[in-house]
Amino acid sequence: MSTTQQIKSPLLKWQSSAPANSMILGEHSVVYGHPAIACALDQYIYIDWQSRPDDEIHIHSALAEHSTNIKSLLTKEQAIHPQLKFVCHALVAFADQLPFGLTIRIRSEFSSTIGLGSSAAVLAAMLSGLNQITKQQKSTLELFAIGHSIILTIQGRGSGTDLAASLSGGVIYFQPHSVQIKSLTQLSQDFPVTLIYAGYKTPTTEVLNVVAEQWLTRPVELAALYQQMGQTTQAAFKALQQQNLPLFYSLLKTYQDLMTQLGVNDATLTLLIEALTACPCIQAAKISGSGLGDCVIGLGSLENCPDASKATLQDYQQLHVNITLQGAETRIL
Repeated sequence: MSTTQQIKSPLLKWQSSAPANSMILGEHSVVYGHPAIACALDQYIYIDWQSRPDDEIHIHSALAEHSTNIKSLLTKEQAIHPQLKFVCHALVAFADQLPFGLTIRIRSEFSSTIGLGSSAAVLAAMLSGLNQITKQQKSTLELFAIGHSIILTIQGRGSGTDLAASLSGGVIYFQPHSVQIKSLTQLSQDFPVTLIYAGYKTPTTEVLNVVAEQWLTRPVELAALYQQMGQTTQAAFKALQQQNLPLFYSLLKTYQDLMTQLGVNDATLTLLIEALTACPCIQAAKISGSGLGDCVIGLGSLENCPDASKATLQDYQQLHVNITLQGAETRIL
């Protein structure tokens, strides 16, 4: 379609949404082929789409404004904005199926500075919307495969667990090698989750480099540690299947101890985990993410805990959310 060709059909509108996400178990070890458990959270990315009478693509978001066209997407010339890489790469993946241009408006209920997987949520919403707009009818696993390829293109590495959670919703057990996404219902919708932000974060690539350097002369021991992490996640999955929540919570503590052995804990994260664990309403707490900053996750709610239990945590940014069964979805307006 040429840039001057006009689309005669009436303008069409859609809205896509995808939930935030958080890792529960499997950090670090999932990158090396071991399973992970993650969840979708009831904070959402929204994308409003409108067809255009030309082949222009106009993107509006808090991160950046960007304009391109379908021809540029097909050739990748000046199509990828550095602040909108996931958005643009998703468009490239579907460019040859786009029947018209699009105006795209992206908005978020949560900040990208706190560890809720905003990039994966945006990507999930983009894939859902483009799947609907181009009438591809791709399955969740097919959309995951496209999205994971995009993640690897942009980041060079990454299991895609966060993308799987945002696409599927709920709590999932993710097998990276065989690419299996299994839904778990034992932690149901509206299960409360507390996230405490340390006030700083270390980029995941830097954390991975720190780990690699610390274990450079001990590759066998590192592989054994990852194996132990994977076995802990598998045991936690079985505990959930058997509805043995006390064992599941105990295994979260075990995994946190393994994260400390790996070398991604620090004084602030230790303080936050101990403070959360001391709260009677929190069932278990651990690092969420790669570590050396970012967030600590607590399963449970602080809202009904005694003030004395929460005193240490008052100086830190808190986010009180719930697990949601809603995954990425798109509706016609």
